[in-house]
Amino acid sequence: MRTFLLTLALAAAAAAETRVTVVNIEGEIGPSTVYLVKRSLDAAKADGSSLIVFEINTPGGRVDSALDIADRIERSEVATAAYVKGGNFGGAQSAGALISIACGRIVMEPSATIGSAQPVGTDGVMSGEKVISWVAAQFRAKAEKRGLPALIAMGMVDPDLEVREVEIDGAPKLVNGPDFAELEQKGSKIKVLRQIKQKGKLLNLTAREARELGVSFATVDSLEKAYVALGVSPGAVAKISESWGETFVAIITQSLVTGILIALGFMFIWIECKTVGVGFPALLSVVCFGTVFFGHYLIGHAQATEILLFSIGTVLLIVEFLTPGFGLIGATGLLLMGAGLILGLQNFVFPSNPNQWNSLTGNFLTLTASTGAAVVGFAAIVRFLPSTPMFGRLILKSELAPAEAPAAAVLTGREGVALTPLRPAGKVEVDGMTVDVVAEGEFVEAGTKITIVKAEGPSVVVRRV
Repeated sequence: MRTFLLTLALAAAAAAETRVTVVNIEGEIGPSTVYLVKRSLDAAKADGSSLIVFEINTPGGRVDSALDIADRIERSEVATAAYVKGGNFGGAQSAGALISIACGRIVMEPSATIGSAQPVGTDGVMSGEKVISWVAAQFRAKAEKRGLPALIAMGMVDPDLEVREVEIDGAPKLVNGPDFAELEQKGSKIKVLRQIKQKGKLLNLTAREARELGVSFATVDSLEKAYVALGVSPGAVAKISESWGETFVAIITQSLVTGILIALGFMFIWIECKTVGVGFPALLSVVCFGTVFFGHYLIGHAQATEILLFSIGTVLLIVEFLTPGFGLIGATGLLLMGAGLILGLQNFVFPSNPNQWNSLTGNFLTLTASTGAAVVGFAAIVRFLPSTPMFGRLILKSELAPAEAPAAAVLTGREGVALTPLRPAGKVEVDGMTVDVVAEGEFVEAGTKITIVKAEGPSVVVRRV
Protein backbone atom coordinates (compact mmCIF):
# COMPACT_ATOMS: atom_id res chain seq x y z
CA MET A 1 0.00 0.00 0.00
CA ARG A 2 2.82 2.36 0.90
CA THR A 3 4.53 1.58 -2.42
CA PHE A 4 1.29 2.26 -4.27
CA LEU A 5 0.82 5.65 -2.55
CA LEU A 6 4.44 6.58 -3.24
CA THR A 7 3.99 5.73 -6.91
CA LEU A 8 0.88 7.91 -7.07
CA ALA A 9 2.72 10.78 -5.39
CA LEU A 10 5.63 10.56 -7.83
CA ALA A 11 3.24 10.39 -10.78
CA ALA A 12 1.38 13.45 -9.51
CA ALA A 13 4.64 15.35 -9.05
CA ALA A 14 5.79 14.41 -12.54
CA ALA A 15 2.45 15.51 -13.97
CA ALA A 16 2.65 18.84 -12.15
CA GLU A 17 6.13 19.57 -13.51
CA THR A 18 6.15 20.76 -17.10
CA ARG A 19 8.75 21.71 -19.66
CA VAL A 20 8.58 25.42 -20.48
CA THR A 21 10.11 27.32 -23.39
CA VAL A 22 10.84 31.00 -22.73
CA VAL A 23 11.25 33.26 -25.78
CA ASN A 24 12.78 36.70 -25.32
CA ILE A 25 11.23 39.32 -27.63
CA GLU A 26 13.02 42.60 -27.02
CA GLY A 27 13.43 45.68 -29.18
CA GLU A 28 11.71 46.55 -32.42
CA ILE A 29 9.41 43.98 -34.01
CA GLY A 30 10.43 43.10 -37.56
CA PRO A 31 10.92 40.24 -40.01
CA SER A 32 13.73 38.75 -37.92
CA THR A 33 11.31 38.54 -34.96
CA VAL A 34 8.99 36.47 -37.15
CA TYR A 35 11.87 34.09 -37.82
CA LEU A 36 12.68 33.94 -34.08
CA VAL A 37 9.08 33.10 -33.16
CA LYS A 38 8.79 30.49 -35.90
CA ARG A 39 12.01 28.83 -34.72
CA SER A 40 10.84 28.93 -31.10
CA LEU A 41 7.42 27.43 -31.84
CA ASP A 42 9.01 24.60 -33.80
CA ALA A 43 11.56 23.95 -31.04
CA ALA A 44 8.91 23.96 -28.30
CA LYS A 45 6.79 21.46 -30.18
CA ALA A 46 9.79 19.25 -30.93
CA ASP A 47 11.04 19.06 -27.33
CA GLY A 48 7.60 18.46 -25.84
CA SER A 49 7.14 21.77 -24.04
CA SER A 50 3.77 22.24 -22.37
CA LEU A 51 3.96 26.03 -22.34
CA ILE A 52 5.68 28.80 -24.29
CA VAL A 53 6.20 32.06 -22.41
CA PHE A 54 7.01 35.11 -24.53
CA GLU A 55 8.98 37.70 -22.55
CA ILE A 56 7.94 40.94 -24.22
CA ASN A 57 9.66 44.30 -23.95
CA THR A 58 9.21 46.26 -27.17
CA PRO A 59 8.37 49.77 -28.41
CA GLY A 60 6.52 48.24 -31.37
CA GLY A 61 7.51 47.69 -34.97
CA ARG A 62 6.12 46.53 -38.28
CA VAL A 63 2.42 45.73 -38.44
CA ASP A 64 2.87 42.95 -40.99
CA SER A 65 5.47 41.23 -38.81
CA ALA A 66 3.28 41.56 -35.70
CA LEU A 67 0.28 40.09 -37.54
CA ASP A 68 2.39 37.21 -38.83
CA ILE A 69 3.66 36.49 -35.30
CA ALA A 70 0.16 36.77 -33.78
CA ASP A 71 -1.24 34.34 -36.35
CA ARG A 72 1.54 31.84 -35.66
CA ILE A 73 0.95 32.08 -31.91
CA GLU A 74 -2.79 31.54 -32.38
CA ARG A 75 -2.11 28.40 -34.45
CA SER A 76 0.41 27.04 -31.95
CA GLU A 77 -0.28 23.52 -30.71
CA VAL A 78 1.57 24.42 -27.50
CA ALA A 79 -0.12 26.65 -24.90
CA THR A 80 1.18 30.23 -24.89
CA ALA A 81 1.47 33.10 -22.42
CA ALA A 82 2.87 36.63 -22.57
CA TYR A 83 5.06 37.94 -19.76
CA VAL A 84 5.15 41.71 -20.31
CA LYS A 85 8.25 43.21 -18.75
CA GLY A 86 8.67 46.77 -17.54
CA GLY A 87 12.05 47.33 -19.14
CA ASN A 88 13.52 50.23 -21.06
CA PHE A 89 10.80 49.98 -23.72
CA GLY A 90 8.02 50.04 -21.15
CA GLY A 91 6.40 46.70 -21.92
CA ALA A 92 4.19 45.78 -24.87
CA GLN A 93 3.72 48.87 -27.00
CA SER A 94 2.07 48.95 -30.43
CA ALA A 95 2.96 45.72 -32.26
CA GLY A 96 3.91 44.18 -28.91
CA ALA A 97 0.34 44.68 -27.68
CA LEU A 98 -1.04 42.63 -30.58
CA ILE A 99 1.44 39.82 -29.93
CA SER A 100 0.53 39.80 -26.23
CA ILE A 101 -3.21 39.71 -26.94
CA ALA A 102 -2.69 36.74 -29.27
CA CYS A 103 -1.20 34.70 -26.41
CA GLY A 104 -3.39 32.49 -24.22
CA ARG A 105 -2.79 34.56 -21.10
CA ILE A 106 -1.06 37.84 -20.24
CA VAL A 107 1.00 38.37 -17.09
CA MET A 108 2.55 41.79 -16.46
CA GLU A 109 5.26 43.26 -14.26
CA PRO A 110 4.05 46.14 -12.04
CA SER A 111 5.94 48.77 -14.08
CA ALA A 112 4.88 47.44 -17.49
CA THR A 113 2.31 49.03 -19.80
CA ILE A 114 0.43 47.78 -22.84
CA GLY A 115 -1.25 49.62 -25.74
CA SER A 116 -0.62 52.66 -27.98
CA ALA A 117 -0.93 50.72 -31.22
CA GLN A 118 -2.06 53.25 -33.84
CA PRO A 119 -0.36 52.21 -37.12
CA VAL A 120 2.19 54.54 -38.69
CA GLY A 121 2.98 54.68 -42.41
CA THR A 122 6.39 54.28 -44.03
CA ASP A 123 6.71 58.08 -44.08
CA GLY A 124 6.30 58.31 -40.31
CA VAL A 125 2.82 59.84 -40.58
CA MET A 126 -0.10 58.30 -38.70
CA SER A 127 -2.12 56.04 -40.98
CA GLY A 128 -5.54 57.01 -42.28
CA GLU A 129 -8.96 55.79 -41.22
CA LYS A 130 -8.99 52.81 -43.59
CA VAL A 131 -5.78 51.31 -42.22
CA ILE A 132 -6.70 52.11 -38.61
CA SER A 133 -10.08 50.42 -39.03
CA TRP A 134 -8.47 47.32 -40.50
CA VAL A 135 -5.81 47.03 -37.78
CA ALA A 136 -8.44 47.65 -35.07
CA ALA A 137 -10.45 44.78 -36.52
CA GLN A 138 -7.39 42.53 -36.20
CA PHE A 139 -7.02 43.52 -32.54
CA ARG A 140 -10.73 42.89 -31.95
CA ALA A 141 -10.56 39.43 -33.56
CA LYS A 142 -7.52 38.38 -31.51
CA ALA A 143 -9.08 39.69 -28.28
CA GLU A 144 -12.42 37.97 -28.88
CA LYS A 145 -10.69 34.68 -29.60
CA ARG A 146 -8.86 34.88 -26.25
CA GLY A 147 -11.89 36.10 -24.32
CA LEU A 148 -10.46 39.59 -23.71
CA PRO A 149 -12.52 42.83 -23.89
CA ALA A 150 -12.64 43.74 -27.57
CA LEU A 151 -13.32 47.46 -27.00
CA ILE A 152 -10.19 47.74 -24.88
CA ALA A 153 -8.11 46.13 -27.61
CA MET A 154 -9.62 48.39 -30.29
CA GLY A 155 -9.06 51.46 -28.11
CA MET A 156 -5.32 50.80 -28.31
CA VAL A 157 -5.50 51.34 -32.09
CA ASP A 158 -8.32 53.80 -32.83
CA PRO A 159 -7.91 57.29 -31.31
CA ASP A 160 -11.50 58.20 -32.23
CA LEU A 161 -13.02 55.36 -30.20
CA GLU A 162 -14.61 56.36 -26.90
CA VAL A 163 -14.96 53.70 -24.18
CA ARG A 164 -16.92 53.88 -20.92
CA GLU A 165 -17.52 51.36 -18.20
CA VAL A 166 -21.18 51.58 -17.23
CA GLU A 167 -23.65 49.72 -15.09
CA ILE A 168 -26.84 48.69 -16.86
CA ASP A 169 -29.58 47.21 -14.69
CA GLY A 170 -26.96 46.45 -12.06
CA ALA A 171 -24.52 44.70 -14.42
CA PRO A 172 -21.17 46.31 -15.44
CA LYS A 173 -20.50 46.63 -19.15
CA LEU A 174 -18.08 48.34 -21.54
CA VAL A 175 -19.70 50.51 -24.21
CA ASN A 176 -18.43 52.77 -26.97
CA GLY A 177 -19.66 56.28 -27.70
CA PRO A 178 -22.47 55.45 -30.18
CA ASP A 179 -23.78 52.59 -28.01
CA PHE A 180 -23.82 54.84 -24.96
CA ALA A 181 -25.79 57.51 -26.84
CA GLU A 182 -28.26 54.89 -28.06
CA LEU A 183 -28.80 53.56 -24.54
CA GLU A 184 -29.48 57.08 -23.31
CA GLN A 185 -32.03 57.66 -26.09
CA LYS A 186 -33.81 54.43 -25.14
CA GLY A 187 -34.06 55.63 -21.57
CA SER A 188 -32.09 52.72 -20.17
CA LYS A 189 -31.06 52.91 -16.56
CA ILE A 190 -27.35 53.67 -16.94
CA LYS A 191 -24.77 54.45 -14.32
CA VAL A 192 -21.38 55.59 -15.60
CA LEU A 193 -18.71 53.94 -13.50
CA ARG A 194 -15.72 55.50 -15.26
CA GLN A 195 -14.45 56.88 -18.55
CA ILE A 196 -11.82 54.41 -19.69
CA LYS A 197 -10.84 56.10 -22.95
CA GLN A 198 -11.55 59.59 -24.21
CA LYS A 199 -11.98 60.37 -27.88
CA GLY A 200 -8.80 61.62 -29.52
CA LYS A 201 -6.41 59.61 -27.35
CA LEU A 202 -4.88 56.16 -27.62
CA LEU A 203 -5.39 53.66 -24.83
CA ASN A 204 -2.31 52.59 -22.90
CA LEU A 205 -2.88 50.54 -19.75
CA THR A 206 -0.74 50.16 -16.67
CA ALA A 207 -0.40 46.70 -15.15
CA ARG A 208 -3.03 47.57 -12.54
CA GLU A 209 -5.49 48.90 -15.14
CA ALA A 210 -4.93 45.91 -17.40
CA ARG A 211 -5.67 43.58 -14.47
CA GLU A 212 -8.82 45.48 -13.47
CA LEU A 213 -10.17 45.46 -17.04
CA GLY A 214 -9.50 41.77 -17.56
CA VAL A 215 -6.71 42.19 -20.10
CA SER A 216 -3.98 40.66 -17.94
CA PHE A 217 -4.28 37.54 -15.83
CA ALA A 218 -1.91 38.54 -13.03
CA THR A 219 0.67 41.11 -11.94
CA VAL A 220 4.01 39.71 -10.74
CA ASP A 221 7.56 40.98 -10.39
CA SER A 222 9.50 37.97 -11.68
CA LEU A 223 9.29 35.21 -14.23
CA GLU A 224 9.33 32.59 -11.47
CA LYS A 225 6.22 34.15 -9.93
CA ALA A 226 4.65 34.22 -13.38
CA TYR A 227 5.03 30.43 -13.49
CA VAL A 228 3.14 30.20 -10.20
CA ALA A 229 0.40 32.52 -11.47
CA LEU A 230 0.07 30.42 -14.61
CA GLY A 231 -0.13 27.24 -12.54
CA VAL A 232 2.99 25.52 -13.81
CA SER A 233 6.04 24.12 -12.06
CA PRO A 234 8.74 23.91 -14.72
CA GLY A 235 10.85 20.80 -14.49
CA ALA A 236 13.01 22.19 -17.29
CA VAL A 237 13.19 25.61 -18.90
CA ALA A 238 14.55 26.20 -22.42
CA LYS A 239 15.39 29.85 -23.05
CA ILE A 240 15.49 31.12 -26.62
CA SER A 241 16.63 34.57 -27.68
CA GLU A 242 17.62 36.24 -30.93
CA SER A 243 20.69 34.58 -32.45
CA TRP A 244 23.51 36.40 -34.25
CA GLY A 245 22.00 35.18 -37.51
CA GLU A 246 18.64 36.74 -36.66
CA THR A 247 20.40 39.95 -35.65
CA PHE A 248 22.13 39.93 -39.04
CA VAL A 249 18.79 39.34 -40.77
CA ALA A 250 17.25 42.19 -38.77
CA ILE A 251 19.93 44.54 -40.09
CA ILE A 252 19.90 43.55 -43.76
CA THR A 253 16.10 43.49 -44.03
CA GLN A 254 15.74 47.08 -42.84
CA SER A 255 14.41 49.25 -45.67
CA LEU A 256 17.40 51.61 -45.57
CA VAL A 257 19.99 48.82 -45.69
CA THR A 258 18.06 46.95 -48.37
CA GLY A 259 17.87 50.13 -50.46
CA ILE A 260 21.61 50.77 -50.16
CA LEU A 261 22.43 47.19 -51.18
CA ILE A 262 20.13 47.42 -54.21
CA ALA A 263 21.67 50.74 -55.30
CA LEU A 264 25.20 49.36 -54.97
CA GLY A 265 24.20 46.21 -56.83
CA PHE A 266 22.94 48.21 -59.82
CA MET A 267 26.05 50.38 -59.80
CA PHE A 268 28.40 47.39 -59.81
CA ILE A 269 26.49 45.80 -62.72
CA TRP A 270 26.93 48.99 -64.73
CA ILE A 271 30.65 49.23 -63.87
CA GLU A 272 31.17 45.60 -64.90
CA CYS A 273 29.50 46.17 -68.25
CA LYS A 274 31.65 49.24 -68.88
CA THR A 275 35.02 47.81 -67.88
CA VAL A 276 37.48 45.36 -69.36
CA GLY A 277 37.05 41.75 -68.30
CA VAL A 278 34.63 40.02 -65.92
CA GLY A 279 35.78 40.42 -62.36
CA PHE A 280 35.50 42.32 -59.14
CA PRO A 281 32.47 44.58 -59.90
CA ALA A 282 30.44 41.55 -60.98
CA LEU A 283 31.35 39.75 -57.76
CA LEU A 284 30.37 42.77 -55.66
CA SER A 285 27.03 43.01 -57.47
CA VAL A 286 26.35 39.33 -56.76
CA VAL A 287 27.20 39.89 -53.09
CA CYS A 288 24.87 42.90 -52.79
CA PHE A 289 21.85 41.33 -54.45
CA GLY A 290 22.60 37.94 -52.92
CA THR A 291 22.53 39.50 -49.45
CA VAL A 292 19.16 41.14 -50.16
CA PHE A 293 17.56 37.91 -51.38
CA PHE A 294 19.20 35.73 -48.72
CA GLY A 295 17.94 37.90 -45.87
CA HIS A 296 14.40 38.02 -47.23
CA TYR A 297 14.48 34.30 -48.03
CA LEU A 298 15.18 33.54 -44.37
CA ILE A 299 12.11 35.51 -43.26
CA GLY A 300 9.90 33.78 -45.82
CA HIS A 301 9.61 36.53 -48.43
CA ALA A 302 11.97 35.79 -51.31
CA GLN A 303 11.51 32.37 -52.90
CA ALA A 304 12.91 30.62 -55.97
CA THR A 305 10.46 32.35 -58.33
CA GLU A 306 11.54 35.86 -57.34
CA ILE A 307 15.22 34.97 -57.53
CA LEU A 308 14.72 33.40 -60.97
CA LEU A 309 12.87 36.49 -62.25
CA PHE A 310 15.68 38.74 -61.08
CA SER A 311 18.39 36.47 -62.53
CA ILE A 312 16.75 36.34 -65.96
CA GLY A 313 16.33 40.10 -65.91
CA THR A 314 20.00 40.58 -65.03
CA VAL A 315 21.11 38.39 -67.94
CA LEU A 316 18.89 40.32 -70.35
CA LEU A 317 20.23 43.65 -69.08
CA ILE A 318 23.84 42.52 -69.52
CA VAL A 319 23.06 41.33 -73.06
CA GLU A 320 21.64 44.77 -73.80
CA PHE A 321 24.77 46.45 -72.44
CA LEU A 322 26.97 44.31 -74.67
CA THR A 323 25.05 45.01 -77.87
CA PRO A 324 24.45 48.34 -79.65
CA GLY A 325 21.40 50.37 -78.71
CA PHE A 326 18.96 50.07 -75.85
CA GLY A 327 15.66 48.46 -76.68
CA LEU A 328 13.24 45.69 -75.86
CA ILE A 329 15.78 43.31 -74.31
CA GLY A 330 17.05 45.89 -71.83
CA ALA A 331 13.57 47.14 -70.93
CA THR A 332 12.35 43.59 -70.36
CA GLY A 333 15.40 42.88 -68.22
CA LEU A 334 14.79 45.93 -66.05
CA LEU A 335 11.11 45.02 -65.60
CA LEU A 336 11.98 41.46 -64.56
CA MET A 337 14.65 42.67 -62.16
CA GLY A 338 12.25 45.18 -60.61
CA ALA A 339 9.47 42.60 -60.30
CA GLY A 340 11.84 40.08 -58.73
CA LEU A 341 13.08 42.62 -56.20
CA ILE A 342 9.66 43.96 -55.17
CA LEU A 343 8.13 40.48 -54.86
CA GLY A 344 11.21 39.32 -52.98
CA LEU A 345 10.69 42.01 -50.34
CA GLN A 346 7.16 40.84 -49.45
CA ASN A 347 5.27 37.62 -48.75
CA PHE A 348 2.39 38.21 -51.18
CA VAL A 349 1.95 38.79 -54.90
CA PHE A 350 -1.19 40.91 -55.04
CA PRO A 351 -2.18 43.03 -51.99
CA SER A 352 -5.47 42.03 -50.38
CA ASN A 353 -5.68 44.39 -47.38
CA PRO A 354 -4.59 47.93 -46.44
CA ASN A 355 -1.47 46.70 -44.66
CA GLN A 356 -0.29 44.83 -47.77
CA TRP A 357 -0.96 47.91 -49.89
CA ASN A 358 1.25 49.87 -47.49
CA SER A 359 3.97 47.23 -47.76
CA LEU A 360 3.80 47.26 -51.56
CA THR A 361 4.01 51.06 -51.60
CA GLY A 362 6.97 51.01 -49.24
CA ASN A 363 8.80 48.40 -51.31
CA PHE A 364 8.15 50.36 -54.51
CA LEU A 365 9.51 53.52 -52.88
CA THR A 366 12.58 51.61 -51.70
CA LEU A 367 13.26 50.35 -55.23
CA THR A 368 12.63 53.78 -56.75
CA ALA A 369 14.94 55.52 -54.29
CA SER A 370 17.61 52.86 -54.84
CA THR A 371 17.41 53.27 -58.60
CA GLY A 372 17.68 57.03 -58.25
CA ALA A 373 20.72 56.66 -55.99
CA ALA A 374 22.28 54.29 -58.51
CA VAL A 375 21.77 56.82 -61.33
CA VAL A 376 23.48 59.49 -59.23
CA GLY A 377 26.29 57.04 -58.60
CA PHE A 378 26.59 56.32 -62.33
CA ALA A 379 26.88 60.05 -63.04
CA ALA A 380 29.57 60.47 -60.39
CA ILE A 381 31.55 57.55 -61.80
CA VAL A 382 31.37 58.88 -65.35
CA ARG A 383 32.31 62.37 -64.19
CA PHE A 384 35.18 61.67 -61.81
CA LEU A 385 36.53 58.11 -61.94
CA PRO A 386 37.74 57.98 -65.57
CA SER A 387 40.36 60.57 -64.64
CA THR A 388 41.93 58.26 -62.05
CA PRO A 389 44.83 56.10 -63.31
CA MET A 390 43.40 52.73 -62.28
CA PHE A 391 39.82 53.26 -63.45
CA GLY A 392 40.96 55.06 -66.60
CA ARG A 393 42.76 51.89 -67.75
CA LEU A 394 39.65 49.76 -67.19
CA ILE A 395 36.67 51.74 -68.45
CA LEU A 396 35.53 51.69 -72.04
CA LYS A 397 35.71 55.39 -72.76
CA SER A 398 33.18 56.95 -75.05
CA GLU A 399 35.88 58.36 -77.29
CA LEU A 400 39.39 56.96 -77.71
CA ALA A 401 40.47 59.27 -80.54
CA PRO A 402 39.36 62.67 -81.74
CA ALA A 403 39.01 61.60 -85.34
CA GLU A 404 35.56 60.89 -86.68
CA ALA A 405 34.62 57.48 -88.05
CA PRO A 406 34.38 57.29 -91.85
CA ALA A 407 31.09 56.78 -93.61
CA ALA A 408 29.70 53.26 -93.30
CA ALA A 409 29.79 52.69 -97.06
CA VAL A 410 33.60 52.87 -97.26
CA LEU A 411 34.32 50.68 -94.20
CA THR A 412 33.51 47.24 -95.58
CA GLY A 413 36.62 45.19 -96.25
CA ARG A 414 39.02 47.39 -94.30
CA GLU A 415 41.28 45.92 -91.65
CA GLY A 416 42.17 47.25 -88.24
CA VAL A 417 43.04 46.36 -84.66
CA ALA A 418 40.73 45.81 -81.68
CA LEU A 419 41.37 48.56 -79.14
CA THR A 420 39.17 46.92 -76.49
CA PRO A 421 37.86 43.40 -76.02
CA LEU A 422 34.86 42.80 -78.30
CA ARG A 423 32.27 41.06 -76.06
CA PRO A 424 30.76 41.25 -78.67
CA ALA A 425 30.60 45.07 -78.70
CA GLY A 426 33.69 47.22 -78.39
CA LYS A 427 35.98 49.59 -80.27
CA VAL A 428 38.51 49.09 -83.05
CA GLU A 429 41.01 51.33 -84.81
CA VAL A 430 40.76 51.53 -88.61
CA ASP A 431 43.14 53.82 -90.52
CA GLY A 432 43.82 55.82 -87.35
CA MET A 433 40.14 56.28 -86.51
CA THR A 434 38.07 54.76 -83.68
CA VAL A 435 34.94 52.84 -84.68
CA ASP A 436 32.24 51.22 -82.52
CA VAL A 437 31.75 47.65 -83.72
CA VAL A 438 30.21 44.27 -82.92
CA ALA A 439 32.19 41.04 -83.30
CA GLU A 440 30.72 38.30 -85.48
CA GLY A 441 30.54 34.79 -84.04
CA GLU A 442 33.03 35.03 -81.18
CA PHE A 443 34.57 37.39 -78.68
CA VAL A 444 37.79 39.09 -79.78
CA GLU A 445 40.59 40.12 -77.42
CA ALA A 446 42.18 43.58 -77.49
CA GLY A 447 45.12 43.85 -79.92
CA THR A 448 43.72 41.28 -82.35
CA LYS A 449 43.64 42.11 -86.07
CA ILE A 450 40.13 42.34 -87.48
CA THR A 451 38.40 42.97 -90.77
CA ILE A 452 35.10 44.75 -91.32
CA VAL A 453 32.64 42.38 -92.97
CA LYS A 454 29.52 44.55 -92.97
CA ALA A 455 28.67 48.20 -92.32
CA GLU A 456 25.04 49.30 -92.37
CA GLY A 457 24.18 52.63 -90.78
CA PRO A 458 25.45 52.71 -87.21
CA SER A 459 25.99 48.95 -87.12
CA VAL A 460 29.52 47.79 -88.01
CA VAL A 461 30.29 44.05 -87.88
CA VAL A 462 33.84 42.69 -87.73
CA ARG A 463 35.57 39.34 -87.41
CA ARG A 464 39.01 38.07 -86.57
CA VAL A 465 41.50 38.08 -89.48
